[in-house]
Amino acid sequence: MSNRTNRAMAKRLAQSVALCLELAALGALPAFLLAAPLKAHAQDAAVQINLPAQPLDDSLIQLGRQTSLQFFYTPETVAGLRAPGVAGRMTAEQALQQLLAGTPVEYRRSGRNITLSRQVSATQLETVTVVGRDGSLPPVYAGGQVATGGRIGLLGNRGFLDTPFSATQYTSQLIEDQQAQNIGDVLVNDPAVRNTYSRGAGRDEFNIRGFTLFNHDVSFNGLYGVAPRNASSLIGVERVEVLRGPNALLNGMAPYGSIGGSINLVPKRAGAEPLNRLTLSYIEDSQIGAHADVARRFGDEQQLGVRLNVLRSGGDMNIDGAGEDMGVVALGVDYRSGRFRIDGDLNYQNRVTDARSGLLFPPAAGVEIGDAPNPRNNFFPSWTYWKAKEWSGAVRAEYDLAPDWTVYGALGGRKHDFESMQANWLMLDDAGTIGARPNRLRESLLSKTAEAGLRGRFQTGALVHEPTLSVSALDIDYSSRRANSDIILSNLYEPADLAKPSITLPGGLGKTSETRLYSVALADTISMADGRVQLTVGLRHQRVRADNFNPDTGDRISDYDKSALTPTVALVVKPTERLTLYGNYIEGLTQGGTAPVGAVNAGETFAPAVSKQFELGAKYDFGAFSTTFSAFQIEQPSAFLDPGTLRYVENGMQRNRGLELLAQGELLRGVRLLGGVAYTDGRLTHTAGGVNDGNHAPAVPRLQFNAAAEWDTPFLDGLTLSLRMLRTSSQYVDVANTQTVPGWTRFDVGARYAFSVDGTPVVVRATIENALNKHYWLSAAREGLTVAAPRTFLLSVSAEF
Repeated sequence: MSNRTNRAMAKRLAQSVALCLELAALGALPAFLLAAPLKAHAQDAAVQINLPAQPLDDSLIQLGRQTSLQFFYTPETVAGLRAPGVAGRMTAEQALQQLLAGTPVEYRRSGRNITLSRQVSATQLETVTVVGRDGSLPPVYAGGQVATGGRIGLLGNRGFLDTPFSATQYTSQLIEDQQAQNIGDVLVNDPAVRNTYSRGAGRDEFNIRGFTLFNHDVSFNGLYGVAPRNASSLIGVERVEVLRGPNALLNGMAPYGSIGGSINLVPKRAGAEPLNRLTLSYIEDSQIGAHADVARRFGDEQQLGVRLNVLRSGGDMNIDGAGEDMGVVALGVDYRSGRFRIDGDLNYQNRVTDARSGLLFPPAAGVEIGDAPNPRNNFFPSWTYWKAKEWSGAVRAEYDLAPDWTVYGALGGRKHDFESMQANWLMLDDAGTIGARPNRLRESLLSKTAEAGLRGRFQTGALVHEPTLSVSALDIDYSSRRANSDIILSNLYEPADLAKPSITLPGGLGKTSETRLYSVALADTISMADGRVQLTVGLRHQRVRADNFNPDTGDRISDYDKSALTPTVALVVKPTERLTLYGNYIEGLTQGGTAPVGAVNAGETFAPAVSKQFELGAKYDFGAFSTTFSAFQIEQPSAFLDPGTLRYVENGMQRNRGLELLAQGELLRGVRLLGGVAYTDGRLTHTAGGVNDGNHAPAVPRLQFNAAAEWDTPFLDGLTLSLRMLRTSSQYVDVANTQTVPGWTRFDVGARYAFSVDGTPVVVRATIENALNKHYWLSAAREGLTVAAPRTFLLSVSAEF
C-alpha cells in the first residue's frame, strides 16, 4: 500500500473517531435529567392476573401484557429461573412480588418501569432488554445470543414455546461479539440458512430451506420496503429475526416473491440506563471503522427514549483491488405514555463497494466446473463498483382501547439511489476462460408502505381467543437506465489486467415498473387448558398489481393484476411446561408468470403462484438450553413452455423435504452452543417434457451443519474463546444435474476479553474467519456461482464511558 493511501486512511480514521467521540460527548449532556428524582407512581389498580408456572422470562412477558408494567433487565438476571403460577385479582406489583419470591432477583420501581437486578460480573458489557406489552421485546435467552421469542408477523410477539413455526431471533450481543457487518454475517450461524455471497460482497442474499430469499425482501420492524435494498448495516439493529418456511399469512407476499422464509430487522431502542459506547474496528486488509452508540431516556417516568448510532468505515479488502467505504446513521426514538406507544426510525446508508460487482454463470450443461479460484486473485476488474445511497424511515404506533384490545398502525418508506459498473461473467470452458459484456446501471427506487390493525383478547367459555385483523399496502416505483459495452475475456485463475470500458448512459431515468401489493388478513389463536393447546387459523387476501413501462417513451408494456387467498392452520400442544409439539400448514406467494411470445397462449398471466408447506416439530426448553426439531415439505410451482403443446403452463414443481435440528443456549455454565444440522432433499417434478423429473434441485445441499461454541475461561476472568465449524455438502448447479460443486468445511476461531480501565468497561474482540484459508465455491444459487472469502482477520475494541 502506498504512503498516500496510508495517509488517507489515517485521516479518515481520525475524522471518524472525532465524529463518534463528539456524538458520544454530546449524548452525555442530558444525563443529569435521568439523575433527577423521579415522581412517585400512582397506586396500581387491581386487575385479573393469570400466569401459569413457567420460566421467569415467559412470566415477565405475560405480566407485561396483562398490566401496564415495563421491565428492564439483562439476560443473566433471569437465566435459568422459574416462576410459580400466579392467578387472581391483585395489583401488578403484588403479582411481580409473587413471581420473584424465593429468587435472587430484586427490583426497583420508577412509575411503570421496573428494573430487575442480581449480582453479575462488573467487567461485562451487558445488553439491556425492554420487556412489556405488545411491541416490546421478549427477553434474551440464556447465553445472550438469541431471544426467548420474537415477532411472528401478524401474530405479534410470541414466546419460543408458543410459536407454531421454526424461528430464531439473533441478538445485538451476538452481532457485537461476532463483529457482524451485514445480515449474512449473522445468518452464518443458522444451519437452515446459507449465504449466496461472502463477506464484503456489497450485497446479501440467502438460501433458506433450499429456496432463495433476496435482501430486497427483508423487513424492518415488521414492514417491507424500508430495509436497505442490497445489504443492511447492523449498527442500529437490536435483533435479526428469522422465520423458516413460507409465511404469506404472517407477513404478506414478499415484494420480490421470496418463499423460503422471512427476515425481520428489529431496531435498537434506548434502555433504562444512559449509554455511551464507542467501537473501533479493523478488518483485513486495511478496513478501519469507528462506531458510536448513544442512548438516553427522558421524562418523569422515562417515557421518551432516543438512541443514535453512527458509523464511518472504509479501506481495502484482502482481495486484490477490492474495497468498501460506508457511512451510516441510525436514529431510533420511542415514547410510552399510559395506553399510547409510538416509535420511529430514520436511517441513512451510503455504501460504495469496489471490484466485487457482478455475477459468475456456469458453462453450458455437461461442461465440468473446475476448482474454485484463489479468492485473493480477484477476477472482477478493479474498475467495477456498486454505489448505493439510501434514506429510509418508519413510524409505528399502538393504542390500548381496553386492557385486552389494541389498535395499531405503521408507516414507512425508502428512497434508494444506485449506480454501478459490473462485469457479469460466463464460464466458457473447464480451463477457467470467462467472458463478459460490462454494463453500467443507474436506478432509483421509491417505496411507500403502511399497515393498520386491531389485536385483542376475549374468552368464550373455556376458550381464550386472540384475534388479529390487519390491512397493508406497499407501493414500489422503479426507474432505471442501462447500457452495455463490447465483450471482454479473462481467466478465473489468472485474471487479465483489463482496461476500463467507456460506457455512456443517456441522461435522466425512465420509469421501468410499478408494483402495488394490497392485502387484508384475519387470524385467531384459540387457547384452552391454560394455554397448553393453541390453535391458530387465519386467512389473507393478497392483491398484486405490477406494470412495466418503456423507460424511453413511458408507454406501458405489460400489466398484471391478480389476487389470491392464502389460508394457514397451526397447532401448539404442550404436554409439559418445557415441551411443545407443533404443526402447521402455511403458504407463500410469488407473482405468477406471463406466457411469452411464441406460446399459443402468449400474453396470458397467471394468478400468484402458491407455495405450500406442511411442517411438524417439537421444541424443548431445558431452562438454559433449548432445541427445536422439525420435519417439513415445501412445494414451489413453476411455469414453462410445454414442448408438446407449445402452451405456457404452470405445472412444474420443486419439492423440498427436510429435517432440522437446532440448538441454542448455555449448555454448561460458561459454555454456550449455537447451531444444528439440516438435511434437505430437493427434487424437481412435472418438468417440461418430464426430462428432469426426479432430478435434484440446484443449489440445495443435502447436508448443512453448524456448531458455534463459546467458553468463558476459568483461568482468566473476562476471557472468552470461541470456535465455529460450518459444513455444507455438494450442490448441483444445473437442472439436468450434469454439473456439481463440491462440499466444503470452514473453521472460524476467536477470542474476546472484557476488563475495566479506571471504571470504564472495555471489550477487545478478535476473530479469524476461514482460519484454514480454504478455497471453495460458496454457493450455486440461482444457477450462478460465488466464491468464498479468503482467511480474514477481524479486530475491534469497545468501551463504555
